[in-house]
Amino acid sequence: MNNSSELVCTFVTKKKINYKKIINFFSKIQNTNDYKILSNRALDLYCDDISKKNKERLRNFCFKNKIDICIQFVKWRKKKIFLADMDATMIKDETLDNLVKFAGIKVDIDKLSKLAMDGKISLRDTLKFRVSYLKDKRTKLIRKVVNKIRFNEGSRVLLKTLNKNGYHTSLVTGGFQPISTYVGKFLRFKKVISNRFVIKNNKFTGEYIPITGRQNSKLSYLNEICKKKKLNKSKNAISVGDGANDLGMLENSGLGIGYYPHSIVKKAVQNHIQFTDLKTILFYLGFTEKEFSK
Repeated sequence: MNNSSELVCTFVTKKKINYKKIINFFSKIQNTNDYKILSNRALDLYCDDISKKNKERLRNFCFKNKIDICIQFVKWRKKKIFLADMDATMIKDETLDNLVKFAGIKVDIDKLSKLAMDGKISLRDTLKFRVSYLKDKRTKLIRKVVNKIRFNEGSRVLLKTLNKNGYHTSLVTGGFQPISTYVGKFLRFKKVISNRFVIKNNKFTGEYIPITGRQNSKLSYLNEICKKKKLNKSKNAISVGDGANDLGMLENSGLGIGYYPHSIVKKAVQNHIQFTDLKTILFYLGFTEKEFSK
């Protein structure tokens, strides 16, 4: 497997994988050079370049059979930098929306968030609106949100394994401190980049200090960290996210992964996780399940 243009196709299922079914279908559209079993849920198939038409056929087959698939060059499979979105990626929740709900504000906050994540309205505008609803509300609401946080399956194993293997891990979110600080510390991210509320006398002022709430700020951080580490983002970085504000980061990483992605991400990014959990990222990176840190 020394061919610089060689590809690896990784297949991951929620339950036991049907190796024979996948290999039989694959062999009809593409010659395979080799294979490797990563676990009873994950399989690697190695091959030479696949045509656009056959990639589409392969992805359609996987979608119909509820299989997550990643296609990438073998040469640059191993990465050194990991960037992750927080809300609806590392955790199940949309934490700012939950803050507004706990504050008792009667507004369709979920609709605003969905429009922003689908790229139909500006994220910065929606952040401004949502934070303004918190004006004069007490900051003790933050504790309520933190206590209700639900971590997505596989998040702890993912971070523990990446950290153990020397990855520089960053939580890069349009969410807010101290919620992001809590999530970052719990999962042991090495760096947390997020927005900050403006607070006075233990109350929200309705304003915030934007760190990732501006256009392409996640991409700016990707550029910054790669420059600092003297690494090539298109070869050494992997990122994961679900919404429009993640696009710059996802499209400019060597491997960008849409996690249960909104439509705008699904169209722009080829590799997704739609049926399994965050441990699938480790399979995409070539780890076997025995190498996971649990």
